[in-house]
Amino acid sequence: MANWVNARLLADGPRDAVLAFAAATHDETKRIFTADMLAGEATPSRRDRVRRVGDGIYRKGFTFQVRNDTGERHFTRVSKRYRRLSFVLVYGDPNSDTYGAARIARGELQDYVLSPRQARAVWRKHKVTLEDEDEWRFWEASWELMDLAEAHWTSRLASK
Repeated sequence: MANWVNARLLADGPRDAVLAFAAATHDETKRIFTADMLAGEATPSRRDRVRRVGDGIYRKGFTFQVRNDTGERHFTRVSKRYRRLSFVLVYGDPNSDTYGAARIARGELQDYVLSPRQARAVWRKHKVTLEDEDEWRFWEASWELMDLAEAHWTSRLASK
């Protein structure tokens, strides 16, 4: 049985480089996303609009799922082809309670994983328990954990 990991990829860089990357994501031969990432477990991938996030820096976001992986190795390889971009790959594995984010640029990866203490605090905030019948609270907490992991890298990028 497959384990599906929720993921979000942010591509940051000069506008022309972000737009070229966005165009490449539509070309199957470029292999930006693998087949499982495009299909997902129940929903296909989603794309955000390109937006300006800093002085001359633009961002395009993609939301998808990865089967049995976080996608870090794959996007580390992809980053070698898009040297003018930096990527933040955010992942959340609700089956193992692992939430984190990686900053990837030019084939180099820096990883950040939320601590169990951070995760427990978010679960408590949303009143999520093992006996909980309300899945909505679980997913709200899961999304918040992914947002926290993303902020570890994006707040640093914004301050540069």
